[in-house]
Amino acid sequence: MPFLSFSLSFGGDRFPVSAPKDAFLAAEKDPSTETIVYFGELGGTDEYDVIELIQSMKLTKKIICYIAGTVAEMFPTSPQFGHAKAMAASQKETARAKRDALSAAGVTVAESFSDFVNAIRNIPSPIVISKPPSAREKSEQKSSKKYIINDMEDRKHALISTSISQDVGGRPTVLGEDLLEFSKGHTFGYIVASIFLGRKIKSKELENFVDFVLKLLVDHGPYVSGAVNTIIASRAGRDLVSSLSAGLLTIGPRFGGAINQAANSWLDGVTSEVKPDNFVEKFASQKKYISGIGHRKYRVDLPDPRVSELVSYSQGLAAKFTNFAKSVEKITVAKKGNLILNVDGAIAAVMLDILSEKEGLSTQELKQLVEMEFFNALFVLSRSVGFIGHFLDQKRLDEGIFRLEEEHVADASQE
Repeated sequence: MPFLSFSLSFGGDRFPVSAPKDAFLAAEKDPSTETIVYFGELGGTDEYDVIELIQSMKLTKKIICYIAGTVAEMFPTSPQFGHAKAMAASQKETARAKRDALSAAGVTVAESFSDFVNAIRNIPSPIVISKPPSAREKSEQKSSKKYIINDMEDRKHALISTSISQDVGGRPTVLGEDLLEFSKGHTFGYIVASIFLGRKIKSKELENFVDFVLKLLVDHGPYVSGAVNTIIASRAGRDLVSSLSAGLLTIGPRFGGAINQAANSWLDGVTSEVKPDNFVEKFASQKKYISGIGHRKYRVDLPDPRVSELVSYSQGLAAKFTNFAKSVEKITVAKKGNLILNVDGAIAAVMLDILSEKEGLSTQELKQLVEMEFFNALFVLSRSVGFIGHFLDQKRLDEGIFRLEEEHVADASQE
């Protein structure tokens, strides 16, 4: 199997930036490329642009190709394959017409996918490929080992890609480090933050803050929906995993999802450079709550002690997100005393500041974390401990199946 110099793929984009002919010209100019391999399909006329390049001698390298879609010939009208462009709108766009035109231009055209594979396999002179040694190989040998791929079957397509962990030859690793050493050398906060971010974290500030947040969110009593569902499932005789799942499935916009929503609000407010009063007015005009603001129990004259503890982790930082959240709070509490910065809002703001200042994450990377629900992940992990605690507690108490009494259920049709 020859060495792969480079590869490109093209989809059915509405406004494509590059076309196949651009890739062919790049391959023609690339000294490392000796043979061009192309996989196309029915629909479109890109292949005819390539033929023009061949005929004008702008393409001189050997080309092997396969055009998929001849099965469309079995239908009365050409069906659509996958995306809008993968459909032959005219005879010229059929897979058969393209194959014939390319073959006439001197291209090696495969009649089946297996022929296509064989044509690639028969590209001359297998090349020695140096494979970087794994951590295990480094410990067993002094130099990297060289491999020769002699057959297409030697290459096995990976079903999963991961940047978190591996277990090769019975040796588990996390972020490139031996699992046992990784576990012994770091706190749980460090391990969680690193795994959630997909890389080893840089700062002690993030390690300490994540450790504190995980402890702070561990439980909030048997009153919340997640705990209630876990308790009910446990009392119904369900197992640990089923009961925990019942609790976790309640996490969403109204329970447990506010940290991520608050992070999105603070990030949008700071990056758009909107003034706090305009920020508040925008939510008020849309009659929406500001995630991270408001509490049923605590007020401006009876502050939540957890919030002040969380905010203290922003000391020594420029803290643009935390300062923005506090500025919003000054406006909201003037409207109503209980519209204070709550635990969710404080976690989101301080976390954004630490990730930005101490971990060096860009605005785009922070937005990606919001989209991935990174901030909610902390709640899910921590509260799972509380749910499991309630499950085990109910098993110990063994109160039997939970059932509502008649007076606990109102007939809405009579109201």
